[in-house]
Amino acid sequence: MTGIADDSPVLTEPAVVEAVLSWARAAGLVADDRQERRLAAMRLDVLAAGALPQGAEADVVLTAQWAAFVCWVDDRIDRHSLGARPGELERFTAPLRQVLDGGGPPPGATAPHAVVLAQLWERTAEGMPGRWRERFAADYGDFLDATAQEVALRRDKVPLGLEAYLRLRRRTITLLPVLDVLERTGHTPLVEDPRVDAQVRDLRWAVADVAGWANDLASVADDLAAGQDNLVTVLARERSWPVAQAREHVAEMIEQRRMRLLATVHILRTASGLPDGQAAELHRYVGLVETFMTATLRWLACTGRFTPAP
Repeated sequence: MTGIADDSPVLTEPAVVEAVLSWARAAGLVADDRQERRLAAMRLDVLAAGALPQGAEADVVLTAQWAAFVCWVDDRIDRHSLGARPGELERFTAPLRQVLDGGGPPPGATAPHAVVLAQLWERTAEGMPGRWRERFAADYGDFLDATAQEVALRRDKVPLGLEAYLRLRRRTITLLPVLDVLERTGHTPLVEDPRVDAQVRDLRWAVADVAGWANDLASVADDLAAGQDNLVTVLARERSWPVAQAREHVAEMIEQRRMRLLATVHILRTASGLPDGQAAELHRYVGLVETFMTATLRWLACTGRFTPAP
């Protein structure tokens, strides 16, 4: 699995938007014009097209649909106070866990999110090796576990310190499952080798951190209105800073984390001891991850996800 799958024409961004909207309508993820306008305002076309600048039509659309599903699940949990009552979140996520366990929706499932995940999984997992399937299921399952932990902390009004928040945020951003999806849509598999496993793991974690922290910076007003912690509010509370000062510090943290990420990129690109073919695959994977990080930051700068619905 190397390079771009075929020479199919690349979709224009408006075409990606329409493809995602029509899919979301059919899947039941949007129910009215207001929800459609909000989904369009998220500009997931910018994210998917930026992550796969030379991607074929089917790959760009599938990436954008995964992003829409990830955002939909996250918003259902965060913006609808899902989990305010014990057991509520567990009932919502149970069908998703069944999909991960069995590869399809539970018998008689009517929850749209379980059916959508099963359909996305079927399209994405086709032709992928067993180790990829296991990794995706583990990464998405860990996201669900971390989200349950986060919701329980909110419900019990337990404030997290900075280090504990950073560890949890890395798992709730849903970045690692999206990186797994990009292996499929970018036709660039993760390289597994004991000589580079630690660095590849650090690369993935660094991208999750940068994305999570930048997301928090973009959504701080939204989170303040919802009464939820994010990195800015945790810093402001822990260090007795005004929110404006905490925002500035988070921006500095993001830049420092990016610099450490680039150092890991350099290590991976100069790694010795790998066979030529495997080294070339590693370089392609590193390039895919770098491109995705850049696309994520550009998307966060223009998304309407954190503004009132149009």
